[in-house]
Amino acid sequence: MPMTQTHSDYVRKLISSGAKSRAILVLKKMHPADISDLFGTLTPPESTGLVEILHSQKIADKVLMELPEGILHDILERLDNQITAELLAGLEPNEALAFLEVIPEERRDVLMSILPPLKRNRIEQLLIYPEDSAGYCMSTSYMSVKADLTAEQAVEVIREQSEDVDVPFYVYVTDDDGRLSGVVPLRRLVTCPQNTTIRKLMMADPFTVNVNSDREDAATLARKYDIMAIPVVDDNHRLVGVIPGDSLFDVIEEEATEDMYRMAGLSEDDRIFSPVSTAFRQRFPWIWVNLFTAFIASLVIRAFHGTIESVAMLVAFMPIVAGMSGNTGNQSLIVITRGIALGEMEFSSSLKAIFKEARVGLLVGLVAGSVASLVAVLFPGNTNSLLLGLVIFLAMVGNMSLAGLLGAAIPLVLRAMGRDPALGSNILLTAFTDSLGYLLLLGLGMVIIL
Repeated sequence: MPMTQTHSDYVRKLISSGAKSRAILVLKKMHPADISDLFGTLTPPESTGLVEILHSQKIADKVLMELPEGILHDILERLDNQITAELLAGLEPNEALAFLEVIPEERRDVLMSILPPLKRNRIEQLLIYPEDSAGYCMSTSYMSVKADLTAEQAVEVIREQSEDVDVPFYVYVTDDDGRLSGVVPLRRLVTCPQNTTIRKLMMADPFTVNVNSDREDAATLARKYDIMAIPVVDDNHRLVGVIPGDSLFDVIEEEATEDMYRMAGLSEDDRIFSPVSTAFRQRFPWIWVNLFTAFIASLVIRAFHGTIESVAMLVAFMPIVAGMSGNTGNQSLIVITRGIALGEMEFSSSLKAIFKEARVGLLVGLVAGSVASLVAVLFPGNTNSLLLGLVIFLAMVGNMSLAGLLGAAIPLVLRAMGRDPALGSNILLTAFTDSLGYLLLLGLGMVIIL
């Protein structure tokens, strides 16, 4: 039952009035993702009451997993350690880590000491890996069998394994030393003749990632080869875990968010629920860079103050030349950054991509420049209308061509330097398009009109 405003108001009324039994009847009919939407409308005491109700029905962990980090942090902060530890105990180790990440470090130790030894050990095994590694986000709950079993025997082995596995699509084949030798899609296993051996069914040498590899490598494999889960192996090719589909989707989303943030010079820690002090600390360094580049643009304008005094009409077109070029460059920047992220640049040379975007910028500049120059010619009160139109046309064509070129070149150059292609690229592009736009407009005005 999808969440509506009527449902939200009704559940909130039930919680605030203490009608827990009636609230439970309503909540049981709802999906955890829909229940999570309630937390955006509840007061802190009501949120705590809802968690207690959900905890009594053993669905609190599933609902809280759907929440943004900021809201999850506030809720866990209000829960006592015993309830929080029980929530953690009901989660898979990789999901429990997501909870622990939003909890202060001193409280984590207390919660870990309350957890059952087996659960604590499984979480601690993941904590030994770097946060952005495949090992950190893998699940240790998967189905595995030996290659010499028949399909019938393998099904019996799977039945004896955990019912709540994170990877229900694949059965992994390992040898006596735990080394991964193949994978069998579950559908193939249950539809084949019962006496077929796993060795005949399995796909040998499946795609894998090392436990210490960057998690983005796993997401790239999954996206490129349409795989719903990626096995994780150690240096000896022993199977140590599997990254399930939902975790891979999360990685792809987080990496896309990271690229988007970095293009604007933001940190991933800067979110909607971040404190003002955190947001200020993360954003201000790039504002310094932006301020510095703005001063460069202002120095260009100052160098042509004589031209501006003689042809004041040029000032009216400065934001048009810079703004249109900035938009053109931004489009190229996004296309190339996305191409890098998706691996599309592996199929195209950098120079080819750069000159293609420059040509697009040229064509767009010809059209936009023609319109802007026509407006300049028809602008009333201008004695040099034809010359002004020519200057506007040439400035826009030139700067928009350069913007397309720079929008493609900046992320590619950053990648060649071993840096993140998205890191501050939007700020660098703006600096170039503003300064070059003013230089072209005022320089051409000085040469052609004066």
